[in-house]
Amino acid sequence: MTDPTPNRTEGESSSGRLSEVLFPSSVTASSSAATSHEQQGRVPAKKYELEQSPALACKALLKEIKDLRNHPPEYISRIGELSVPSFVCNDKFKLERPKGEGPWDFSVAVRGGLSASEKEAYEESVASLPELRLKAQQIGTTLANLRKNLQEARKRLGKLELDAPNENSENDSNNNNNISNPLETAAEAVEAAEAEVEDVKRQEKEAIDAIQVAEDKKKKKELVDAYDFPFLVGLSFDEAWPAMPPTQVHFRGVFHHALTDEEECLPPAFFRNLQKEDGVYTLRGVLEAIHTFLVDPSRAWGLKEDAVPKRFLESTRSYAQQNQQRINTIRKYRKQCKHPELFEDPPRWRQEWFTPKFWNAYTENTEAAWRSILEEHLEGEIFSFKIFTDKFCNLLVEEIFNFYASGLPARRPNSMNNYGIILNEIGLEPMIDELVRMLQPLGDLMFPGPGSDWDGHHCFIVRYREGEDLGLDMHTDDSDVTFNICLGLTFDGAGLQFCGVMGEGNHRRHTYTYKHAKGNCVFHLGRKRHGADDITSGERLNLILWTHSSTYRNSNEYRDPPYTKEEGPPDAVCVSYTHDRDYGNFKKYPTGKEHFQGRGWCPPKQFQYEDFKPDSNKEKACCGCQH
Repeated sequence: MTDPTPNRTEGESSSGRLSEVLFPSSVTASSSAATSHEQQGRVPAKKYELEQSPALACKALLKEIKDLRNHPPEYISRIGELSVPSFVCNDKFKLERPKGEGPWDFSVAVRGGLSASEKEAYEESVASLPELRLKAQQIGTTLANLRKNLQEARKRLGKLELDAPNENSENDSNNNNNISNPLETAAEAVEAAEAEVEDVKRQEKEAIDAIQVAEDKKKKKELVDAYDFPFLVGLSFDEAWPAMPPTQVHFRGVFHHALTDEEECLPPAFFRNLQKEDGVYTLRGVLEAIHTFLVDPSRAWGLKEDAVPKRFLESTRSYAQQNQQRINTIRKYRKQCKHPELFEDPPRWRQEWFTPKFWNAYTENTEAAWRSILEEHLEGEIFSFKIFTDKFCNLLVEEIFNFYASGLPARRPNSMNNYGIILNEIGLEPMIDELVRMLQPLGDLMFPGPGSDWDGHHCFIVRYREGEDLGLDMHTDDSDVTFNICLGLTFDGAGLQFCGVMGEGNHRRHTYTYKHAKGNCVFHLGRKRHGADDITSGERLNLILWTHSSTYRNSNEYRDPPYTKEEGPPDAVCVSYTHDRDYGNFKKYPTGKEHFQGRGWCPPKQFQYEDFKPDSNKEKACCGCQH
C-alpha cells in the first residue's frame, strides 16, 4: 500500500525539509539535545511510579505538569501523563531498554488560533477592506482631478511667461505697484496645486498601505485559521532538562505543515529560538512556543517580517490550505454526524462498546489477562481476539454510511482502496488516539520493538462489495503493527490470506488463511505479506489501524532489515500483480491491471530463487529491483 503522506512542494530539499533550505546552519548549542536523538519520537508505553523518582529532571517535569493541569492556557487540552518509553534507540541505532531514570515522554494537545481580542482586531481589519478600497478609489479620483487642474495651471503659467514683456519693456512692472502681477498669481496657483497634489498623493499612499495591512492580516488570518485546531503533540525529555530543551517535539496526528520534517517533528531552528526563564527552559514556555509556531512560524523562528523568503510564504500557504481543507471537512461533518459520542474531545470509549473479556484484559492490564483473550493462529506472527460488540459495530457502520451520504470530500486510504475513508480525516482522530493507547500494552507484549512506543497511526475503513472493490492484491503495510477489525455486514468469501514476512525466505509462501467475523480483530506485523480474497456476495466493512513507532523506525532493525534469498517459487495465492516480477508465470493479470507487467520489483534480483524467470522481457529500469 502506498504511503499516505503528501509530496513536498517544489523547491524544498531532497529530504523534503524546507527548514534545511532556509536554515542550513541552524543547529546550535541550544538545539544539541534535539539533534542527539535526531527525529526520534516516543509515546508512553508503560507508566512508572515517577512520583517516587529522585531525578531532578523528573521532579521538575512532574511539578510543571501539575501546574499545567491546574492553570492550563486556553490553547492547551488533553494533558497526558509523564511516562518512560519501553525502548530507546542508542547512538548505534539499536533498540534497547532505558537504563537510567529517563528519558520521559509527555503528550498534550496544542492549538494555534488567535486569542479572542486578537481575533476581533483581525476581523475588524479584514471587515474594513471594502471601506478602505472605496476610500482609496475616491482619493484616486480626487488625485486625478487635481493633477488635471495642476496641468492646466502649468499651461496658464507657461503661456503668461511667453507673453510677458522683457526686463527693458516700457511697461515696467514698477509702474503698476498697485496692480496684481498675473505671472506671480499664476505661479502661486501652480505651487498651491502642486502642494495639494502632494498632500493627496500622501493620502493615497496611506490608503494603499492601510489596504495592504488589511490584506496581509486577511492572508495571515487564513494561515492562522488553518491551525486553529487541537493537534496532539509528543514531547521527549532526558536528564538534561530543564538546563537543555526537549530532545524532540513531534506532531503525532495528521498534520500538514511545510516547516516540519517528514515525521512531523519540529526542526533545530525551533529549539534555537526557545526562551529560558531564570536560566532554564520551562514546559509552559515550550508549549507557548509551539502555539506561536502554529500561529506565526516566522515569529517562532525569529524571522523579521520583511526578511521572510517568498519561498517560505508560498510553501507555508500551500500546506495551510491542505490543513484547512481537512479541518473544514471535520467541522462541517461534526454538525451533521449521527453519533456525536464518537466525536467527543477528550474522547471517551464506553465500556459497553467492548466485549467483557477485552474490557477485563484492558482494566487488569497484566500479561496473563491479555494472553487469555488471544487466539494464536501462527506462532508469534498472527493473533486475533474479539474486541467490539455487535451494537458498537452497527453504530460505527451507521456513522460511516452517514458520512458517505453527506457528500463531503474524503481522501481515500491509499492507492489500493477506492471506496474507503480515512477516519482521521473526518474527526475521529481523538477516538483512534485513545484506541491506540488502549491497545499499546498488547502490541508491546506480542511484538516488542515494532509494537512499542507508538506515536502515530493511519486509520481507515475499507469496503468490499459487488461493483466496487472486491478484494485486495497481496501487499505489505506501511505500518509497524496492523490491526484489522471486521465491522460486518453480511458477506461470503473474502478470506484474509497470509504469506511470509518481507525479506524472509518464505516471503511468498502461504502460511495461513484467516476468516473474518464481526467484531473480531486480527493483528500482525506490517511487514507480513497478506491479501484479501474477492468477496463472493454481500458487503464487508473493516476498520484498519496502522500503528507507527518513530523510535522503532529510527533503528537499524527497521531501516536495514535482513533480506534473504527466496526458498523457491512462490505459492500462487501469494503473488502480487502490483509488486512481483513473476506474477504472470503463476496467474493471469486481472482485467485492467495488465499495465503492471514489467513494473514489479519483488523479489530483488540478488535474492530471487534459483531458475527465476520474470514474466516480461521488458522489465522497467525503474522497477526498483536492486534492493
